Amino acid sequence: MKKLSYTKIAQLAVVLGIVLTSQLSMAKMTSLSDEELGEVTAQAGISISIDQLNMDANIDTLYYGDKDGLGEGTGTTAGYISLNDVEIVGSVDFSEPLAVDVATAVDAAGNTEITKINMTMSDMTLDIERFTIDSITLGSAPGEGNSLGSFGIFGLHAQMTGNVSITAH
Repeated sequence: MKKLSYTKIAQLAVVLGIVLTSQLSMAKMTSLSDEELGEVTAQAGISISIDQLNMDANIDTLYYGDKDGLGEGTGTTAGYISLNDVEIVGSVDFSEPLAVDVATAVDAAGNTEITKINMTMSDMTLDIERFTIDSITLGSAPGEGNSLGSFGIFGLHAQMTGNVSITAH
């Protein structure tokens, strides 16, 4: 007869312990019937924990344009308004996690199920050190044309709380 080493005995003890523990934890579990399961209410969602987001963004050109101007027969061509050399420096601080939940509810008329995303933020602080637009231009292509001037915001501080609900229809 072959002797078992202490290592083998320890391994067998660990395996036996795991098997017995898993069996004991399953002992109190019972299956739910369809009727019982129908009565279960649960909540699902995710929490996005963000302590602080720092921003240091630069955009060469942000524009809105219309390729055909005022339309055929008007004698006009494409036109664009452009925001050039945009810079944003700041931060967003969250004292509580941003909660995101997905839910389905029946509309007010009781006819249609609407699936929506609910985002809840409490005590969020937005601090913009600097938000500048070097030039705002009107021209026939993005970033081109005569300048209407520049734009800037310095030292913006905002406290935000609330809910955002996004639905498809």
